[in-house]
Amino acid sequence: MKPQKTIRSITCSLMSGLLLAACGGAPEDALVPAGEQLGTQQSPLCVGLGVSGLNIAGVSSYEGIAAGAGNWAVTTGANGVRTEFWVDGSLRSASEYLGTSGGWNFSAGGMGCGGHNLEVKAFPMIVDSGGNRTTCYDSPHSVTASFSQYCPPTTSLSCTRTSNYVVRCTGSVGLGTGSHTAYWQDSVQGEGYGWFQGSLTQNFGCEARTAENKYWPLQSVTFEFKVQDSNGNWSNVSSRTYSCVLYL
Repeated sequence: MKPQKTIRSITCSLMSGLLLAACGGAPEDALVPAGEQLGTQQSPLCVGLGVSGLNIAGVSSYEGIAAGAGNWAVTTGANGVRTEFWVDGSLRSASEYLGTSGGWNFSAGGMGCGGHNLEVKAFPMIVDSGGNRTTCYDSPHSVTASFSQYCPPTTSLSCTRTSNYVVRCTGSVGLGTGSHTAYWQDSVQGEGYGWFQGSLTQNFGCEARTAENKYWPLQSVTFEFKVQDSNGNWSNVSSRTYSCVLYL
């Protein structure tokens, strides 16, 4: 009886081995190590990465639209960059570029008259083969540049009567570029007598109504003021209207 049990035991071991081979049992080197999940990969680290170069080649604004350009470069290990464009402390746009160096471009509308400040911030990026992006916000680099939006000159006008016969007008000027040349004109009943060059203060003859001339008619006289700046641009026309005695 004992020899039969031994033979049966050996036969079962051989059959088990044959079944394992027939069913494609996995070799030891194909087993997944403990603690590692299938279909995952280690995320790249931002440690040591940075922006090695960033500049603003130029920035300007025309008719309310600002435009600028420059260059960037990242350190070894990074293969892209994220750029942010801040105007006067407000984020206006952002762009991402692939590679280790290249150029950036920026434009934005709504620039008001006067001076502005552009700040360009750059952050290194890592883009893997699947297109996944990692932006390293701990390693920023920034540069700034100022620019201005040109606006034509503007004028305002104040006038006062200095005597019964004289009205003195003083013009004020804002914006524009460089120096301003003042021009004046007086118009009677809407008909101008021609512009002439002067200073920011101009006296005009305009007799006021008095007891001595109460029977003479009055006429509407308009005093007009404008300027031209160094760029050749004209301002608006400012005016004040007075009633002056008309001698026939």
